[in-house]
Amino acid sequence: MSITLNNERAFLGRVITWVAGLTTVFITPRFTYDPINLPKMAMLIVGSCATLVLLGFHFKSFFTKKYRPVLIVTGLFVANLTVVLFFSGGNFNQELFGTNGRNTGYLSYVSLSILLLAAVVASSKHFLVQLSFAMLCAGLLSVAYGLLQIAGKDPLPWASDYSPVIGFLGNPDFQSAFLGFACVLSAALFLTPKSRWYTRLGYVIYIAVSLFVIKKTGAQQGFLVFLAGAVVILFVYIYQSRLKLLTIPFAIIGLVAAYFVAIGSLNKGPLASLLFKDSVTYRGDYWRAAWKMTIDHPWLGVGLDGYGDWYRRSRTVAATVRRGPDVISNAAHNVLLDLSSNGGFPLIAVYMILFVLVIVSAIKVIHRNKSFNPAFTALVATWVAYQSQSIISLNQLGLAVWGWILSGAIIGYEIYSRDPEAPEVAVVKQSKRIKVTAATYSLNDVSPASSIAILAGVLIGLVAMLPPFLASTKYLDALGSRNVQRVQAAAYIKPLDATRMAQISLSLAKNKFLAEGLTVIRASVKNFPDDYNSWRLLYSLPGSTPEEKATAMARMKILDPHNTTLK
Repeated sequence: MSITLNNERAFLGRVITWVAGLTTVFITPRFTYDPINLPKMAMLIVGSCATLVLLGFHFKSFFTKKYRPVLIVTGLFVANLTVVLFFSGGNFNQELFGTNGRNTGYLSYVSLSILLLAAVVASSKHFLVQLSFAMLCAGLLSVAYGLLQIAGKDPLPWASDYSPVIGFLGNPDFQSAFLGFACVLSAALFLTPKSRWYTRLGYVIYIAVSLFVIKKTGAQQGFLVFLAGAVVILFVYIYQSRLKLLTIPFAIIGLVAAYFVAIGSLNKGPLASLLFKDSVTYRGDYWRAAWKMTIDHPWLGVGLDGYGDWYRRSRTVAATVRRGPDVISNAAHNVLLDLSSNGGFPLIAVYMILFVLVIVSAIKVIHRNKSFNPAFTALVATWVAYQSQSIISLNQLGLAVWGWILSGAIIGYEIYSRDPEAPEVAVVKQSKRIKVTAATYSLNDVSPASSIAILAGVLIGLVAMLPPFLASTKYLDALGSRNVQRVQAAAYIKPLDATRMAQISLSLAKNKFLAEGLTVIRASVKNFPDDYNSWRLLYSLPGSTPEEKATAMARMKILDPHNTTLK
């Protein structure tokens, strides 16, 4: 392997870490109508396109035979996504870019898949350090912003129904979870042998302040994922220490503890009073609805990010009555069920193969290591923390980017560590005077072609993310202008969005521009026949014809069959 190719890998790793960190903290308040999820999708697409072009430019060099299994599985995942996009029957633009406020559609999942592959190729000792540093930096920014929000000094006037401590992720649950990931990482790195006392003190302070911010979010996710990650760290540490005989007893204790946590979350057992929340019951409603979608649409699901359109049809009578028919969700609050409901059994099956690849790779490396490897253990424990969070929460892009990159890093490190001295040996053969290890490759020797490839990828990514980003920007500008014509025109900016059209229609009607509001909502039900809110608005607006009201009521009864208020 040449020095140049090693530098290309190091350069790729640097790009990946920047994409991960920026996707988490990038927000666009006062610039886009959705200041949280849309900019994260934009950053994800731009970053993944940059890495894709670089991967393609060095395809033969990067993707040798040892990478073939993960390349095939990831390719199958993207192929499944593509089939769902074109044949599931959902709204094409909604599936492509994702639904409003979530943006976990086709482009986002393809971007995550690309970053996973890039992390597989880039993974090395040096990359693990880079990735850890990137997460710690993103966590530090999130802690600092969280402290500002706790103090009531947030410079941004967020409109939130939740705790004000939302960080850069728009929701206290997500802020709590991400800081939990950062705590897991810090706890593992704390155990680095021969660390200086002030370095360890820094990790302790980092964890303590992060846990304080987690507490102030009012969300338990951060504590739970920190606990899950800490258990993994202790397990690996014991397994690779002189206390190896305690591995099995510790594993048994861990499983018993996990059991009590699980049943406590379901309002059973001694931990019920600490762990049970009404939201757990509501999550059960979301999970059952997702499973029904999966069973009813086993091959293609209901379409990417189509959960919200199908939730009313798929929920039980009990779920409809529990909090009223108008309390709904546009996500299963479980990533696995999100995938199965959106893409059917084939999509979730391929995802589970990737999942197993990560677990097998982690086990191989841990078994192979003769001593405790804090950097690798940190990533494995953080990956487990992410998976723990993904079982009970939404697939937020600022969190998902870490889950997918960590997956690639773990798989790639297993491949890299099969022969960790190979890069150094290859370099020494070229020149007896040169000795370069994987941890010290310079970025100064990156080829001009690679720099051009990255630039080309960024431009491609900008083109791909521009339509929804510009639509959101123009919508916000139109609202600020208070000009009726501009506001109405914003409803038709492509890609069309059902939520935006319904909001504009209602706003026009409330301001006595009824004819304009009706025109917009008629276009909405035509383009989004599965959007319940559009039909409800058409039914309720004065000026809609008796025929339109009858059609709207009939459609609402189909979309929400258990709603007894529809008469």
